[in-house]
Amino acid sequence: MPDTPQPAPRNTTGDPGSVVEFPGKPGRGRSPNNLPLQLTGLVGREREISEVEGLLAEARLLTLTGPGGSGKTRLALAVASALVDEYEDGVWLVELAPLSDPDLVPQAVASVLGIRQQPGVSPADALMDHLRVADTLLVLDNCEHLVGACASLSAALLRVCPGLRILATSREALGVPGEVLFSVPPLSLPDPRRLQDVEGLTRYEAVRLFSERARAVRPDFEITGGNAMAVAQICYRLDGMPLAIELAAARVRGLSVEQISSRLDDAFALLGGGGRTALAHHGTLRATMDWGYELLPEEERLLLRRVSVFAGGFALEAAEVVCAGGISNGTRYWSCSRHWWTSRWCSLRSGTGRRATGFLKRSASTDWRSSRRAAKRDRCGAGTQRGSCRWPSGQNRN
Repeated sequence: MPDTPQPAPRNTTGDPGSVVEFPGKPGRGRSPNNLPLQLTGLVGREREISEVEGLLAEARLLTLTGPGGSGKTRLALAVASALVDEYEDGVWLVELAPLSDPDLVPQAVASVLGIRQQPGVSPADALMDHLRVADTLLVLDNCEHLVGACASLSAALLRVCPGLRILATSREALGVPGEVLFSVPPLSLPDPRRLQDVEGLTRYEAVRLFSERARAVRPDFEITGGNAMAVAQICYRLDGMPLAIELAAARVRGLSVEQISSRLDDAFALLGGGGRTALAHHGTLRATMDWGYELLPEEERLLLRRVSVFAGGFALEAAEVVCAGGISNGTRYWSCSRHWWTSRWCSLRSGTGRRATGFLKRSASTDWRSSRRAAKRDRCGAGTQRGSCRWPSGQNRN
């Protein structure tokens, strides 16, 4: 295998609050880029921006992972904007969500970079020639439905382009050697059981996001002592997920925050419509969930349906009993479950067990209720007959 060119570590000193003023053109001495102006402000994420910048100073391929609606794209754009001046040949965003054919990924990247197709030269080869001596950051956004093609192209480019760095967003890792993963966390959120004063509540990113988006549709909205508990409950029940919080905040135009909070049990109905210009899989909460679910192989969908029988946290041993039957073999089960957890359908609660992400699990369970009930009857019934369905002490068994 040929030696891979080794770039020097990069010093990143960009301002996280900076904004690209003229998309596609250098502005005020800035390097060329096509980063879009954002129509709404980024709430919080200062720590994540700093961490991603630090990782990207050393990693040549950094992938931001997390479920749909967790803010991967917005974080990537904030980092890219902060680093525009660090790349002499520019920072370029490639939006892959509208693309369905994996064979067109190299062509999509080439088009963004303004590379004209030449007879007898493949888009991938043209990219390698163009970027071989370039000092460039590529942002590959929404790679999950084209993960194989994105992985192949990234690996090929990084082998021959020492000045290239790639920042990707995906619901799962690309699986390229040398790839560094950054799991985008939820926004910081309060625990309604330990509610602080209103001023203390607004220190949390989830609450600030809800408040700002609510004021966009109802300018007189403010968090008061009377509605603080309901706002805290909304943010808590939505697990600090930015997309879900924005959709909920938009409802204050016609509902009180108390009414919004009380309707979250039917989140798909309540959070049913986003902006007209939103990507298809981000237009509604249902669309976001369905997009992620459809990307899972059938065995992983089976795992998701089966593990939803747990009302709270669960030990790995209990999940194995409930989920493993019907998977081709034990090795395959662990392969599926490992990918399922790293794709953030499930999150780590402690060093000894895992739990499904609360809001995702509740939403999935609502939409796939019949499958959930069938899985519960089949697996727990069979497990009980074998005497092997061992529930953790104190576990809610419903």
